[in-house]
Amino acid sequence: MVDDEVGVLDRKAPEQNGYKISSDAPVLQSLASYCECELAVKENGTAVVFYGKTLPEEIHWVEYDIDLSMLTFVTWSGKVMGLGMVIHAPFRKYLKMAAEIVMIHMDKENLVESIYPSKLVVRHIGF
Repeated sequence: MVDDEVGVLDRKAPEQNGYKISSDAPVLQSLASYCECELAVKENGTAVVFYGKTLPEEIHWVEYDIDLSMLTFVTWSGKVMGLGMVIHAPFRKYLKMAAEIVMIHMDKENLVESIYPSKLVVRHIGF
């Protein structure tokens, strides 16, 4: 390879719709290690995450990787936070039908403190 050539893996990714995640964006600790949380999914694809502590940053969107059975939360500044829990098989087939996940913050008395929907991006490569 000539010194002035750029390898495919060295190229910078193009910006998508003006949104660019900083290369030094940190990965936050998982939601399950940060606070008590639960994932609930109905047969129609309705999905909810209940959590018991104010998040370090508000969630912009959520990604569900079907191949890895992983749920990842992406904040408005581009930081990522994994769910930190196993997504059990019965939930997986219904979660892939969801278009959003409703985030519900519960206080210490199990009363709703805040509710907001987050767009769900489902990835499936099919390993």
